[in-house]
Amino acid sequence: MTMALHMDTVRAAAAGRLSLPSVPRVVRRLISQLRDPGASVIGVVDELEQEPQLAARTLRIANSPYYCGRRSLASLKDAVAIVGTDTLRTLVISGGLEAVFVAVPGVNLRQFWMDATVTAKAARSLARLAGADAEAAFLAGLLHNVGHLILCQAFAGTLPAKLAGARSARGAELAAIEREASGMDHAQVSAAWLDELGFPETVVDAVAHHLDADVASGTLAPVLALAAQVAASIEAGDNARRALDKLDASLVAAASLVAENLDERFGLQYEQIAGGDEP
Repeated sequence: MTMALHMDTVRAAAAGRLSLPSVPRVVRRLISQLRDPGASVIGVVDELEQEPQLAARTLRIANSPYYCGRRSLASLKDAVAIVGTDTLRTLVISGGLEAVFVAVPGVNLRQFWMDATVTAKAARSLARLAGADAEAAFLAGLLHNVGHLILCQAFAGTLPAKLAGARSARGAELAAIEREASGMDHAQVSAAWLDELGFPETVVDAVAHHLDADVASGTLAPVLALAAQVAASIEAGDNARRALDKLDASLVAAASLVAENLDERFGLQYEQIAGGDEP
């Protein structure tokens, strides 16, 4: 199935049954820039400053030790100079999309975003090792499950109840429960929303196929699927060795990764991600 046909199918399934969330205009503008690697974020900084909560969150993250060391960034323009346009764009987009969801039936949002952030960091680290787009991988990792939030809102009368006895459900198991309650799953709905927002096809395709990454084109889908496995290992309390042993060998190959390189280069990064540090 081509990507265009796949998205047509998803849209048809969602028509009249879901309300895909709207986002601030500045976030949409930055998403559109993802399709143009040469685009500058400078032109939207003034607009971002009209969104005080989003601007404050972005500046707070940019001021973290990972991004600016001991310096103190006083403005978003300072942040652009220090962290770079690609990273700042990612911070604003992720912050803007997270803020859309204030309360979701049956979902602990704090835990949801913690897990999403771990997946995003793992995806970024793995993408760097695979020579893929690290910031695209981060966004895909952060948002690959966001369709679950949309489904829980749309099917509040049935889906949360079905999930009550399966709190630890992930991936394909979670998708099966979602399909039973709604006829759709989080991978489809996440992809539909990201496509509607204008994310690049590579990101949409990776999110759409992270549960069946073997049929996706490119390396981003298998990278994302591996990142989800890493996040599950971290939640289970696995050390780096056990987590690496659990990775699907076929996905490692599909992501153009070499097992020996993972052992050598990803082990330390795994511990950093598990400890809550930036990789």
